[in-house]
Amino acid sequence: MEHYDVAVIGAGPAGSMASKYAALSGSKTVLLEEHFSVGWPVQCAGLLGIKAIKESELKGESFAIRKVCGATVYSPGGDRLSISSQEDKAWVVDRRLFDRALLNQAIKSGVDFRLNSPVTKIFWDGKRNLLVVGDGKGEFQQISSKVIISTEGVKAKMARSRGISPPKEMLSSAQVEAPFQVGDLNKVEIHLGSELAPGFFAWVIPAQNGAARIGLSCWGNACTYLRKFLKSKPIKSRLKGGPVNLVVGGLPLGPSQSTVVDGLMAVGDTAGQVKPTSGGGIYPGLICAKIAGQVAAAAAQEDDSSALRLAEYDRRWKASIGRELNLGMKVHQMLNMMTDQEQNQLIKHLTDKKNLIDIIERYGDVDRPSVAIKKIAPRLSLSDLKTAKIFWRLYRATTNWP
Repeated sequence: MEHYDVAVIGAGPAGSMASKYAALSGSKTVLLEEHFSVGWPVQCAGLLGIKAIKESELKGESFAIRKVCGATVYSPGGDRLSISSQEDKAWVVDRRLFDRALLNQAIKSGVDFRLNSPVTKIFWDGKRNLLVVGDGKGEFQQISSKVIISTEGVKAKMARSRGISPPKEMLSSAQVEAPFQVGDLNKVEIHLGSELAPGFFAWVIPAQNGAARIGLSCWGNACTYLRKFLKSKPIKSRLKGGPVNLVVGGLPLGPSQSTVVDGLMAVGDTAGQVKPTSGGGIYPGLICAKIAGQVAAAAAQEDDSSALRLAEYDRRWKASIGRELNLGMKVHQMLNMMTDQEQNQLIKHLTDKKNLIDIIERYGDVDRPSVAIKKIAPRLSLSDLKTAKIFWRLYRATTNWP
């Protein structure tokens, strides 16, 4: 049996970063990936905010496809709100290359990496974890570790088996890449509507070679809603060919009540550490992964892997981004309470207010949306009662964080 200080399950961005920081903090670390390759299957739209790129600590890599400087938001009724910026707001990336670049950094930091190594069972004896690890050929081996960091993703079978609660809400997501007539290569499209994507929204992201990533997240079966979206007027008329691939997955919103138990910490999608306003999980996942790696290494060195000791991770990540995720969840819930008519009202109102658009263009941040929201809300002067109520709820969400 091999012995490690820290074992990380899942070699996505959060897993690679957590293992890297655990190794850099002096722990003997193993990173276990169940699939035959890293970065596959892709379960992400591949749009990363500038802060997410910075948190990745990658420079001069080949994963970036194009920059994004703005967005066009379509109301359920077809009205458009165009937002542009002189600054880069995000990058469209190749997730497979991005994930592999993060993994290479982890390996260079001293992490023992293993492909095709699914963890099938975990046992906790009060001091150490015993992991049963498969090899894809029907054989199994045992690995022990003082601390486990679970970055398994949405299903999170091992984390759930140890008592980590699921996120508050789970949406279904689906995306295709297809030849497409993109209006502005530096802008993404956001399409709103309860019939289009109930519970969230649909998107069009410029990709490369004349293609776009077209997808949505919603309550219910995302593939069913995506088929309807592809046949809708604003999309069908611009399609130049059939889809070349399909990406499906779950979108966990609302962090788990506690992200630690004895001997184990949950990070990223496993813990519901995803932005409820945009569905992006890379930025919060990387922040939490760094903290998890540091805490895991320190706990292992102290020979104390109790939930009480690992609770330092819970406190630190919540202090860093907990309020932002809380706000995002409130905004997400508020938007879902709006009718299509109210969303039409909202887009029309913003379209007519250049001063508000200027604030969004200057302070808009896909990773930290609270900055723009808090600056916009006090500046609203609305005569329409229904629209005023919408923004009043939004303002209260930003000023009454728990």
